[in-house]
Amino acid sequence: MTSIRAPRSTDAAAKLLERYAEIEGQMVAIENVRNSAIAAANKAADADLEPLITQRLAIRAKLEPWWLTAGAAITEGKRKSAELGGCMIGTRAGRDSLAIEGNEDAIAEKLAKRAWAKPLVRIAPKLDKKAILKSLGGVYKKQLAALGLTLRTGDEVFFIERTEQAGTIGSAGA
Repeated sequence: MTSIRAPRSTDAAAKLLERYAEIEGQMVAIENVRNSAIAAANKAADADLEPLITQRLAIRAKLEPWWLTAGAAITEGKRKSAELGGCMIGTRAGRDSLAIEGNEDAIAEKLAKRAWAKPLVRIAPKLDKKAILKSLGGVYKKQLAALGLTLRTGDEVFFIERTEQAGTIGSAGA
C-alpha cells in the first residue's frame, strides 16, 4: 500500500475521492462474490442434508413408540434412558411452565393490588423517548428539564459515501 497524502487542493481531494469510490466499487464486487459463494455453499449443504433429516425423522418416529414399550425392560425400570447403538435413548421431564386460566393482564392487575403478590408482578415504567423529544419544545419543557430531560443535539460527523452511478450496484458495508 502506498502512503496517502492529505490533499492540498480541490483537484487533489477530487482524485482521492475518485479512488475512494473505486475502492467502494471493488468492495461491492467482492461482497457480491462472497455472498454468491455463501449462497451456493448453503444450497449445496441443504441439498445434502435434506434426505438425512427426512431419514432421521422417520427413524425417530419408529423408535419413540418402541421405546415407550421396551424402555422399562432395557433399563430394568431403574432409569429413564439407556445407551444403545451409539445413542442415548429415553425420556426426560420437560421444563415446568405456568398454566394461566383466564386473562393474563387481568390476573396481573389483581395481583398488583395485593401487597403479598407485589414481587410476582412486573411493573416497569419506561421513557418514551420519541414522545419526550417531541414534547421538549412544548409547554412541559421546563418540567422535563427539571427532571433532567433535555435535547442533546447530535454531533456533526464526517462522512464519505460513494454516489450511485449508472451500472453500479449498492455500496458494501461501510
